[in-house]
Amino acid sequence: MADEKSELKLYQQMGNYFLTSLNNAVAATDLMAAQLEKQPEGAAGPDLSKYLCILRRNQFQMLRLAENLRELTGLQEGTVKLHRETVDLASLCADLADSVQALVPDVAITFKGTGEPCVTMGDSERIERLLLNLVSNSLLHCSAGDSVRIQLGRTEDTLQIVVSDNGSGIPREKMETLFSDYLRSPRLTETGRGAGIGLSVAEKIARAHGGSLVVTSEEGHGTKVVFSLPLVHVGELRSCREPRGSRMRFLLTGLADVLGADRFQKPYL
Repeated sequence: MADEKSELKLYQQMGNYFLTSLNNAVAATDLMAAQLEKQPEGAAGPDLSKYLCILRRNQFQMLRLAENLRELTGLQEGTVKLHRETVDLASLCADLADSVQALVPDVAITFKGTGEPCVTMGDSERIERLLLNLVSNSLLHCSAGDSVRIQLGRTEDTLQIVVSDNGSGIPREKMETLFSDYLRSPRLTETGRGAGIGLSVAEKIARAHGGSLVVTSEEGHGTKVVFSLPLVHVGELRSCREPRGSRMRFLLTGLADVLGADRFQKPYL
């Protein structure tokens, strides 16, 4: 147990170190881009803007990994403190679907609510991170013309958010270890897109909220993820939400593995 805690602490420190370094690199890239904009037109060469976009995208991909690593280790270690507030899930899901659709026009992102208040008590930023991780995972397995659906449902005391797609699905061998200890599994050493840390983080966030995450998938037929959590009645509404820093940066980081380099031009940042 002591060795496990030491490992978690080490991973958390690594995540914090990488985040600090990456944030400094992003700031330096932005300063470099600002200086280049002051140069006479054509002086910097035609391809420099393209190279800057590629650089930014790779920085944001690393930011996503480092943020998820820090979140995962904190949740496993029990050091993450949830900032609980009343969360209107219908509004949150609708806003997220619209925001992602604007960045990923080739895949249809749709949201369907219940027409009733769907309120829970939780950490709104972490719930949105959970959902963005689910949508990002769906997009990894989708091609142009496919669709990702976010559907909200409720029972007497439970809320369910279903994120489904008609993409390529998750391979059976990965399904068997989907929620195993990510930091001790072979997935930690996998390279390329979709190594699985986003789903691991999502499952830990769901548990921290007293909820659950259930994934079903079939290769060639898509994936369905059901996120369940407690319902809070409207009469119990009380909000303490604080504004997020940069929403666009949050979206670009969460979708960095699926967006093209052109989305990392200055207008988006």
